[in-house]
Amino acid sequence: MRPAAGTQSVVKATAYFVGIFVGFWGLVFLIAAGAANTLPRLTIGIALLAAGLFIIKFARSKVPEQRIVHQVDLSGDVHAEQLKCKVCGAPLDKDSITVKAGGVFVDCPYCGTHYQIEEEPKW
Repeated sequence: MRPAAGTQSVVKATAYFVGIFVGFWGLVFLIAAGAANTLPRLTIGIALLAAGLFIIKFARSKVPEQRIVHQVDLSGDVHAEQLKCKVCGAPLDKDSITVKAGGVFVDCPYCGTHYQIEEEPKW
């Protein structure tokens, strides 16, 4: 499932904030390394600055759109053009059949009946 648009914007804003925060501390360590002339501060500053830039680059990347296809395999020879309403006997087309919560439901356009198709046991 794809997250809601609001959730994506919150995650992006959080990632930008964390990237800027980490990058800021990388700059602080670089400035401190220049003043004190120490190698560990320089190394930590470069690592933090690189991590901050990486987080910001990651936040700018686009999430690929996902398409979910739900396929229902019915056992036996079942064709949409052969299905008929169990109340009025009218032929049903593919628009009359929907899948909700894993079940196959029929909405008869002629009599307005709504019911679930239930498969009989094979034994």
